[in-house]
Amino acid sequence: MASVTEPYCSVEDYQMRYGAVDDLAQLEECLMDATRLLAVELGRRGIDAADVDDGLLMQACRQMANRVVPTDAAAVPAGATNVSRTVGPYTYQLGFSRPFGSPKVTDAELDLLGLGARIGWARIGGGAA
Repeated sequence: MASVTEPYCSVEDYQMRYGAVDDLAQLEECLMDATRLLAVELGRRGIDAADVDDGLLMQACRQMANRVVPTDAAAVPAGATNVSRTVGPYTYQLGFSRPFGSPKVTDAELDLLGLGARIGWARIGGGAA
């Protein structure tokens, strides 16, 4: 697999969809992390990223990065599975199914790229593999 040097999603594309981010360097790293994971997933399946629609790669990368890019402290971060707020003496707590900041390729991104779940040699929901 060739080394990926540019993210599949630009900072501008990310901000167009999700708004401004305070730390652009951190956003760039999150986009590269998501890009590398997508490249590995494609490589595992023997698919060259050049053969995949650029817009779909950008969208998948953008979605993955959005789940790990830090947000406003008052907001609930994407990926939180359990949230409690401070009321009186109680404290604000968040629970995550994955460590915060660790991107993951979800079934939704795999489906977007046409790599969804398969049974045998046929893709679920239609057409041959």
